[in-house]
This record gives sequence, C-alpha cells and structure tokens, in this order.
Amino acid sequence: MSLNIDDKGKVKVVSLAGKLDVNLSVSIEAELEQLVESGSHFLILELSGIEYLSSSGIRVFISIMRKIKDKNGRLVLACVPDIIKKILKTVELEDLFEVYESVDDAVASF
Repeated sequence: MSLNIDDKGKVKVVSLAGKLDVNLSVSIEAELEQLVESGSHFLILELSGIEYLSSSGIRVFISIMRKIKDKNGRLVLACVPDIIKKILKTVELEDLFEVYESVDDAVASF
C-alpha cells in the first residue's frame, strides 16, 4: 500500500495504491488524520491504484470525512475504479461520497 500527497493550492490530492485492508487501514487512517490535523481540510482521495477495499478501508474514508466536515472542510473521491464503485454501491454508501472521474474535475469542484 502506498500513499502519496500532491499539493494543489488549498487542496491536497492523496493518491492511494494497493490493497486497503484491515492490516493497513490503521496506518493509513493515522496518516490522513495527521494531514487533517496539520490544517489540510480539503482533500481528494485519488483511488485509481486501489486494488481492494475492505470494510476497514471504507471506515477510514468515513472517519476522515467526518473529521474534515467538523473543520468545515470537504473530502471527495477521484478516479474510483469500477470494482470500488461496486463495493460502495453494495454497502449502500455510493451517495455518501462525491465522486469525480478525474483529479482535475475534483480540483475544479473546490
């Protein structure tokens, strides 16, 4: 699992790649929480490299989204693979997240 951060002005693009499962969700959540606590309240999670998303990974997304909303920020998803869209739809969470086809579209939404 890898996590890379790209600065787009007031927006941070967090690119995740690999398998976001129970073993990695705690460390990924800690890194994202640190980013939010350091003042980044506008995040794009770029998910094109995600191969697998467990319920623990979904919980990370929801947790970070709540923390950002508490700080009047916003979290959106970009470049979501079809398999991940299907998972979100299966657990009836597809409407919880704003989803954009590209990072550029997501950045423009801010």
